[in-house]
Amino acid sequence: MADYDLPDDLLQLKRDYLAADARCQEVSEALPSAVSVRAMEMEPDPEGRAELAEARSERLRLVEEINRHPWWSTTD
Repeated sequence: MADYDLPDDLLQLKRDYLAADARCQEVSEALPSAVSVRAMEMEPDPEGRAELAEARSERLRLVEEINRHPWWSTTD
C-alpha cells in the first residue's frame, strides 16, 4: 500500500466531516421515531427535522469539498 502525505486542509475537511456526521447522528437520535409518531405515541418535531436537514446539508457540503479537493488529481 502506498503512503500518502495528505495536505492539512484535506485532513481538516475530514475532521469537519466526522464532526458533522456525529452531529447528524445526535440530532437524529433526539427525534421521535416515525413509528412512535405514526402510532400517535409522540408528536412530530418540525424544528428537529429542520435541524437534521441543516446538519445533513452541511455534511453533504463537506463530502463534496473532500471529493473535489485538488489533491486527489495528484494521486495514482
